[in-house]
Amino acid sequence: MLCPSCGTRVLDQDRFCTACGKPLGNNQENVLHSFGPWGVNFCFGRPGTFVMMHKNDTKVTLTNQRIYGTSIHTNAHLFEVSYVTIIEKEVYDFRLNLGPWKVLWMKYQEPAKTKEISIMSFLSGQDITVAYDILQKVQDRGPQ
Repeated sequence: MLCPSCGTRVLDQDRFCTACGKPLGNNQENVLHSFGPWGVNFCFGRPGTFVMMHKNDTKVTLTNQRIYGTSIHTNAHLFEVSYVTIIEKEVYDFRLNLGPWKVLWMKYQEPAKTKEISIMSFLSGQDITVAYDILQKVQDRGPQ
């Protein structure tokens, strides 16, 4: 789990963030939207011809605190981004192999470095648009 205030990874049983000290217990996490795995790819960075992508194996979930991807094979988290750590975000169209993709690109800050991730949808660009709208609304009002 990530602290909704500062984005630091904390244990599920922690009551307070180990980095910022804010309480964690009263921050109920609610799922707002999910999509995938079919027609959904993701990569660390911007998509391109020679970029390693996870293809059709990730369910993307947006909550009121974070966006994360879970493997449909192992149920493990493949990526996790707290909304408070997002520095930039963008939605754009990208043409790759089979045709047009809708891409949600995010740059976010982890304690030691800045990272990037792109989530792409081939079958329904609508999911990417909905995800971007959720990110915008949650960032505008702050984590709940």
